[in-house]
Amino acid sequence: MSWTLAINHATVTTPILFASSVLTNSNGQAGNAMLYGATLICSLFFSTLIFGVLGSKKGLSLSMGLYCVYVGLFATAALMCEEKVDGSCVKSNSYQLIINLAGAFVGGIGAGILWTCQGAFFSSICERVAVAEDRETPNVTAELAGNFALIFLAMEAAVRASATLLTKYAHLNYPAVFYIFSGLALASALAFHVLATETGSTAPSGSLCAKATSAIRLWKDPKIWVLQCTNLTFGFAAAWLGGYVGRYIVNPALHGAQFIGFAGAMLSALASVLSAGLGVVARKLGKGPVVALGAAAFLMLAVLSKFVGNPATWGWGVLVFYLLMGIGRAVYESTNKAIFADFFPGEASAGAFANVFVFGTLASTIAFTLGATSKNLSELYLLMIFAILTVPGYITASFVKRCEESSSADCAESSSSA
Repeated sequence: MSWTLAINHATVTTPILFASSVLTNSNGQAGNAMLYGATLICSLFFSTLIFGVLGSKKGLSLSMGLYCVYVGLFATAALMCEEKVDGSCVKSNSYQLIINLAGAFVGGIGAGILWTCQGAFFSSICERVAVAEDRETPNVTAELAGNFALIFLAMEAAVRASATLLTKYAHLNYPAVFYIFSGLALASALAFHVLATETGSTAPSGSLCAKATSAIRLWKDPKIWVLQCTNLTFGFAAAWLGGYVGRYIVNPALHGAQFIGFAGAMLSALASVLSAGLGVVARKLGKGPVVALGAAAFLMLAVLSKFVGNPATWGWGVLVFYLLMGIGRAVYESTNKAIFADFFPGEASAGAFANVFVFGTLASTIAFTLGATSKNLSELYLLMIFAILTVPGYITASFVKRCEESSSADCAESSSSA
């Protein structure tokens, strides 16, 4: 699962980085907004239902297949650029927006299904390993989250680096590169479907309606709300990096979009290496310090991009934005998801992981929409606010969890005494 999902997903995240440059800015950001908006709707209302009907294997296979459709349509939209300035598309024909929005809608549906099924798979495996090896579940989640993120982000780095190699040095155009990526996405989806087995993940119980609303039903738990700051921060940061930093800082600083793939690869490689190390740190020091590191990285990304001189003149110094995003991404992909597995085990895991992507994609949808329609940089300030609130949110959730466990222990003691 780790390797095939890593290949498949890397082909999808790469177009997001290039969208505002390979397509016109408004078309690229509108497509990204559609991608994240569709993910939001699917995660909230349909992902747990589809998971309950298909199970984790078939659900992942379906979503990975939808991903390859998205990348293929993105490549087709890239063919429709009619005029470029400094490597960025400034004029396209009237079909570019339509095709990009259609592909983004399909990709968003795939993303909403994929991450809910992957989260349920991950939680199920962690629980089974913990029982089989007689270990504490939080230690297992920290270890396996780090291992998964290592593979996942390393493959993402390789695919993103290949985008620069194929365009800059092999002299392929962007549509050709993304058609190749679509083929890789299809091959990985087929390989997963043939080789993977069901994990026995626990689907939400009840009627189809209950399964469809399992993510919403968790909203009555205050922990689900206060733990969302990392997801919201990551969503705003990813959109800010892909929508604003790539076009208005990296393009002028490095004279074109070719090196965005290299910068994205560096981001993913750093996150990959850090993920394994953060798993060790989380087991030894707890997950709180790791969460604080990620929040600080996201906050610095925002501050440096707008409040410290003119970063478009920094040359290769603009890579600092990708270094900071790499640190934050490592925390998000490993420790953050391990936290949700700890706080919402068993049957609650599918709904909990659906909420991870509901809130993250909500933030990105808002940010890309603002980026396509407004110049007041509201998304930047939202990124800063949620980065600041991340650590207090985690502390609050931990306090609530301890109170709940204490109350349950008191009740059990009272029942035993009676």
